Amino acid sequence: MFKSSKDLRAYVSENYPEVTDRRINESHWDLFCPTCAIARGFQVVESRVSGNQARGYGNFSRDFDAPVAYTFRCPVCKTFKQWIMYEMRIVEGGRTRSHFYKVASLPNDGIEDIEELPADPVSLRLAYKQAIRAMDANANIAAAAMFRRALQVITRQLLGATPGNLGNELRQVVGKPFNGGVVTNNFANVGYIVKEAGNQGAHPDGDPDLLDFTAEDAMDLQSIFMDVVSELFVIPAAKQKAKDDFLSRRKIRNAPQVVPPKVTS
Repeated sequence: MFKSSKDLRAYVSENYPEVTDRRINESHWDLFCPTCAIARGFQVVESRVSGNQARGYGNFSRDFDAPVAYTFRCPVCKTFKQWIMYEMRIVEGGRTRSHFYKVASLPNDGIEDIEELPADPVSLRLAYKQAIRAMDANANIAAAAMFRRALQVITRQLLGATPGNLGNELRQVVGKPFNGGVVTNNFANVGYIVKEAGNQGAHPDGDPDLLDFTAEDAMDLQSIFMDVVSELFVIPAAKQKAKDDFLSRRKIRNAPQVVPPKVTS
């Protein structure tokens, strides 16, 4: 609970990411479009802030500390998203400047649904979605732990590693056939980064430089985790789609299966 507007402002600035640098101008913000898979200038379609509303013990009058709901639309695919933000006007060098802090976004800002991720086991998509939602809530330490959990689901339940130390599991699966290819050293090397970052999130570290896990750290870790997803799921799916599309266009059937001759003694 807050005793004053000052308490509210302090809480918001300490617990939610500042997104002022994403604001291009009053009508456009630089946002990531999950549909187009690219960052671009979104149009501000609408911004709403609560007015005077009845309350049980009187009226609550809106001031500049009330949250604002912004609706943004991608200029290309026309999909839209909403951000709930606090706009704080701070005097700097004799001038008043607006600072924006994002409390939530609908949908989440990350790529929450990756079609190529297998639906089974359910725990994989669940861990990945929890990581994205944690990032959206600025709970970046929790996001690191969830990316690590998603990696471990892949190594154990999809690649068949013997449960144990995750580092050993990553080395164990190199060379295994999977999804039309083989697991490479790159998977193990990238997975090692995800593992170590997840360990830092799950366990307190004596190094003062590693106590915090910033929004930038979480975004970079998400990009690194996407290397794993790309190698195992996205690229094989794209290759298969390209092959199927070509066969369909050229009306070519798949080659018949060759049955090896029986060996008689």
